[in-house]
Amino acid sequence: MQQLAYVNGEFHPAREARVPALDAGMQFGAGLFETLLAAWGRPHLLGRHLGRLRASCTALGLPCPLDDERAARVIAELLERGGLTEMEARVKIIVTPGDLAQHYTHRDPTVVVTAEPYVRPPQHIPWSLMAPRETLASPIAGHKSTSYFAYRLLLHRARAEGFDDAVLLDRDGHVSETTIASLLLFEDGRMIRPASPDVLRGITAEVIEESARGLGMEVVHRAVAADELTAGAAVCVCNSLLGIAAVQRIGAQRIAPLADAALAELRAAWRALP
Repeated sequence: MQQLAYVNGEFHPAREARVPALDAGMQFGAGLFETLLAAWGRPHLLGRHLGRLRASCTALGLPCPLDDERAARVIAELLERGGLTEMEARVKIIVTPGDLAQHYTHRDPTVVVTAEPYVRPPQHIPWSLMAPRETLASPIAGHKSTSYFAYRLLLHRARAEGFDDAVLLDRDGHVSETTIASLLLFEDGRMIRPASPDVLRGITAEVIEESARGLGMEVVHRAVAADELTAGAAVCVCNSLLGIAAVQRIGAQRIAPLADAALAELRAAWRALP
């Protein structure tokens, strides 16, 4: 099995793929990305991911040369040629403003797509989260930017301390998300999604919300204080690879996880979508 990368119209062995040293993504971390699951050759929720990517490109003034049809063809070829059609795979799409050596009026964006095997964490083991300590606020926090180093540093710190991830606070001191996932709270038959100026629009959180409404749950979007995470609600994390997982501990505080039956229903509804 050889991991491949698609770069600006060509397929290469991933370790041999190249972008210019003066690419804006290399020089400034300027770019956007999407990470999605491919299961047995089928990209999951591809249209939604591309919709978010295009919306962010428009908002930030970045051309987006990938339409749905082209993206589907590229991903299908990566999965086929990489021997990834009989398993779960992690697919990543990256778009940057391109080579800064070219004048901006004649510059083409850089497009990179990769696919690799995805090893799913055991779903029966709830997550532990480092309690919120850090505020991460940025004008582009609502976009999935390649300027991601601050998040990676916090994730590495959390894992060094024995946690799976870390809870983040927004500019107002409210809960926003974790470094790699959306947060969901469940209490008294309601699902609560933290409303924040510094939260990414979560594709999986949107799907889980739709599923929760279909199961008769009320869904509320509101600001969530940090101490609410350990005040009795069940807490879950979700992202496009993981789906949804229960949380059993935040900092030193143990919390009751979401009931297995409810978790299984939401997970099944997420998996059932194309």
